[in-house]
Amino acid sequence: MEKLHLEFGGYSTAGVKEENQDAFAAWLPTGSELTSKGAVATIADGVSSCSKAKEAAITCATNFIQDYSQTPETWTVKRAATQVLQGLNRWCAGQHEYSLGDHSQMVTTFSALIFKSTTAFLFHAGDSRICRLQQGDFEQLSTDHHARFGNKKVLSRAIGIENNLEVDFRTFELRKNDLFLLTTDGVHEFVSTKKIQSILNHWLAKPNISLEELAKFIVDSAIKAGSDDNLSCLLIKVAQLPQGDLNEYHRQLTRLAMPPALKEGMKLEGYRVLEQIFNGTRSSLYKVIKEDTQTLYCLKTPSQYFVDDPIYLSGFLREEWIGQKLNHVNIMKIIPRPENAKFMYHVCEFIDGQTLRQWMLDNPAPTIVEVRSLIKQLIAALRIFQRQDMVHRDIKPENVMITTAGEVKLIDFGTVYVGAIAETQVSQDESVPVGSVNYIAPEYLLDNQFDFRSDLFSVAVVCFEMLTGHLPFKEGSPQSSSGLTADNWRYLSLRQFRPDLPQWLDITLAKGLVTNPQQRYQAFSEFLMDLNKPNTTMLAQTQHRPLIQRHPLKLFKIIALIEFIIILLLLNYLR
Repeated sequence: MEKLHLEFGGYSTAGVKEENQDAFAAWLPTGSELTSKGAVATIADGVSSCSKAKEAAITCATNFIQDYSQTPETWTVKRAATQVLQGLNRWCAGQHEYSLGDHSQMVTTFSALIFKSTTAFLFHAGDSRICRLQQGDFEQLSTDHHARFGNKKVLSRAIGIENNLEVDFRTFELRKNDLFLLTTDGVHEFVSTKKIQSILNHWLAKPNISLEELAKFIVDSAIKAGSDDNLSCLLIKVAQLPQGDLNEYHRQLTRLAMPPALKEGMKLEGYRVLEQIFNGTRSSLYKVIKEDTQTLYCLKTPSQYFVDDPIYLSGFLREEWIGQKLNHVNIMKIIPRPENAKFMYHVCEFIDGQTLRQWMLDNPAPTIVEVRSLIKQLIAALRIFQRQDMVHRDIKPENVMITTAGEVKLIDFGTVYVGAIAETQVSQDESVPVGSVNYIAPEYLLDNQFDFRSDLFSVAVVCFEMLTGHLPFKEGSPQSSSGLTADNWRYLSLRQFRPDLPQWLDITLAKGLVTNPQQRYQAFSEFLMDLNKPNTTMLAQTQHRPLIQRHPLKLFKIIALIEFIIILLLLNYLR
């Protein structure tokens, strides 16, 4: 399968100045890192009025790449790069030398391109510049952040100026033979756009010199035009794009054979089947023992019904990838298959226990303490998903295991949304939301919008059901979004089913189950805090609400009674 292939070439010089305060860097990883992180190109121009201008440019151009490469693979490019840039900015902004003035001595422009799959991600602050030549058309992609006062130019945005950095962010679809140009102002202030476009088009027509030589030629052109500044030019050519054929992509992913149906005593690549735990239409689960270590595991195999379904098979493999990226006591672990494996399956940790659904049947009226203990562990697992830019999207009692020691294990990653995968890869058209309808957040089912607050909604549903044995809204919702409105999630009071439970707990769950995610809890920790002790502010607000808001049905009955009495009095008077 074809992979992303880029060609780099750059040149930098001090020009007429004594010190070169420009810097550029590039990173082209190989193997899986090219797919998960992408390639990076950076350029920076230190502000010469600062005593550490050169250090600022070099630090930002090189450390950005180093730090970005160490961010989790599950993070989106935007999240990873933005977090790294904010850290670099805080460091640079703190480098004061008060003898030289009460401001940072490490200020630099910064521009970067990250190439991942068939997409380019732009990050920019300052007046270094990113341009692109695509099919003969030359376009400036970045915006110059400076203002001119006569002949003087002042940066309005750059790394190190202030503690908070505003960064331009854009994405672009790549095309084969795209040519990207990163320059400092010592180049583009002295060579016109039209001249650069002519040089690049001529090179594309007759690429008889290297990109390094081409970058030097552009810099030399600026010097001849009278440039009195440092000069840097970095060129990136898109020589080849990843294979765009989805079926070909999945054929490469699914070279492993579909395992046969397994029975007790059968062996599969070192694992002996002890019993079948579950057999469904989409997968089968077996309790197995690894014969060389005598360790118990669960082995999950895909269903034969989907042998020709590339989307299902890729999702099955993605579930394995997700399980190996998450490491937490409350999340089921997935162990890598043997390197020489010929069949498709997952090896999962063996969980000795029961599903939360069975626990609920065994404990129809649990205490707050029991429920809170389990919900706390479930939230701990989901916070790991949130930190990894993931949304589980199928929180329900069947996907939560309770061990014999009372430990929660979140299982089943088949519906998990991974930001890093979704931002570049063709994915399944989810016209019908995944998950179980009675636990899906309204925004997901109605608008196909979701984030961690959608998982929080599902947790609140589970918590309510654990306490009462009922859902917090009327059951019987349709299995699609057709005909659904916010009224389908009209909250039913917790105390309607458990009058022994306190009002503050009812208020907490009601907020966790608000239809509008903006009015819901904005952090798992806030929800958990209010589950542990009364939120006095919310409790006071509820107690002081008008009667029509607190007890609309009771008010209606009172009004109806008054009207009935008035009618009786009128009838009696007319007689």
